[in-house]
Amino acid sequence: MADFHLFRLKVYKPRQMRLFVQDKGRLEILREVIFSLPSAELRKGITWHIGNITYLDKDGLYLRIGRISKSTIETYKDGNFVDQEFETAPYTHVILDTGLEVCAIAKKTKLSRTATGIAHRFIELLSRSERAQFYGVEFEIDEINDPEDFITHLRKAYLISNFWVAFSRPNPFDLEYDFLKPVVSFLEKSNGDRGKVEIQAKDGLNHASLEAVVRSVATIGDDAGALILEEEGGKKVKKRLSGNPVVISEEDLTDDQQRKRFLQRVRELYWKIRGNGGAHGERRY
Repeated sequence: MADFHLFRLKVYKPRQMRLFVQDKGRLEILREVIFSLPSAELRKGITWHIGNITYLDKDGLYLRIGRISKSTIETYKDGNFVDQEFETAPYTHVILDTGLEVCAIAKKTKLSRTATGIAHRFIELLSRSERAQFYGVEFEIDEINDPEDFITHLRKAYLISNFWVAFSRPNPFDLEYDFLKPVVSFLEKSNGDRGKVEIQAKDGLNHASLEAVVRSVATIGDDAGALILEEEGGKKVKKRLSGNPVVISEEDLTDDQQRKRFLQRVRELYWKIRGNGGAHGERRY
């Protein structure tokens, strides 16, 4: 049984492509970078690789990420104690929808204590690849948090006095809500990477107007928080979207049919989190 964590992968093209470099779409570049099988020595003596890439459908990919290192074990052979060097290559599974820019990464402690640690190595491999350098693209990855618990706190609150939302550079796919469009546009025009907006109300904010925003930032991999009064006469408490990662357990991914079924589970869960943020199955490039 493997626990897969859900992540949002972002691809940022340069504002202007270099001379004589063909201007390709973000997702075409993403696929080209992945299929270049990037590898890099991210720590001395430890080289990370991407491999075993297969198409599951038009946008779905299965791949593996792992690292190669050398270890030494003490053995006894022919009357002598000797040190024997051998190579190890632990790996884990990745399911990726390039259209939604969503991937599920199986946690494996032999690679990293957390799935997020593996995700960061994945992004390092993509970013350091020759193809990424050629196109001048940047990659980011953020863990997707389940918004339901946070939304429940907003709905049950006696009063919501403060609400804030963090946001990052936009992809066209993310610009769904009028609230986010002007602030992310300002961020982009200012050459910023990340920003934060906070609103306050003495008499309390309307939770219904906040829920769509929470779902949007959850699917982007960004964060939100609120200062709420749970009951009259109580003390205000802080609640946050982050800290509740989306985890999907899967028994086996040994063949393409199992991988395709799991990919569909990932897609359905993503659209469930997004709520009314877009029509199911919609693709934007």
